[in-house]
Amino acid sequence: MYFVEGSKRAALIDTGYGLGNLKAYLDSQTDKPYDVILTHGHVDHASGAGQFNRVYLNEADLETLRRHCGIEKRKEALKTLCLEVFRTLTEEDFIPPKEDGFLPLEDGQLFDLGGVTLEAIHVPGHTRGTMVILIREERAVMFGDACGVGVLLFLPESTNILEYHRSLLKLKRFEPQYDKVLREHGACESTKHVLEDCIEICERILNGTDDAVPADFMGETAYRAVKTDPRTGKRMDGREGNILYSKAKIR
Repeated sequence: MYFVEGSKRAALIDTGYGLGNLKAYLDSQTDKPYDVILTHGHVDHASGAGQFNRVYLNEADLETLRRHCGIEKRKEALKTLCLEVFRTLTEEDFIPPKEDGFLPLEDGQLFDLGGVTLEAIHVPGHTRGTMVILIREERAVMFGDACGVGVLLFLPESTNILEYHRSLLKLKRFEPQYDKVLREHGACESTKHVLEDCIEICERILNGTDDAVPADFMGETAYRAVKTDPRTGKRMDGREGNILYSKAKIR
């Protein structure tokens, strides 16, 4: 999650797993009105939306959110990824899900926070409604899960590689407007090279020259496009971007 504050308004970008009282915490940090912007509808990004009224989401991810953000789905994910945390939780810790009443989040949409402008960029790939957020004045961009060190493209809600490649070429047109790349997993920051890496990987998958290393992820079978060091998870060649994909979703 990220919280961006201008002189007039603020914006919460993503809401995590929907645990605890996120709204009370934010209200203790600012006296400004704020909106919630969801980069996509997955369980670890959108599950806390139920505490908020003004929540923006690309309509292509509405069904994904409804499938992913129910309380039982959250429990399942937390058991798999964070068992020690899950064991400490009670039913009261889970924010009730939000399934309807979302505001539309569209490509090119602007949020004027007062001296800080957010621009939403539609980058279908990880999900069909995935959005990247550009913070113009900060010359920073929030890739979220749209582009990174292990982009998941084997999911039912993911696009194929060919569509994702087109999305990344579109995103590349915004490169002159940012210097800093923020994400929402791992180190939460990347170099600008991560985008070029993922574009190149798409092209290698499309022409059949990627490493295609079989990989299991949360019980799903996928292929990792570039070999990684099993100890660190990083690429063996020292570069950054990587993709996990399904051979059924290339073109």
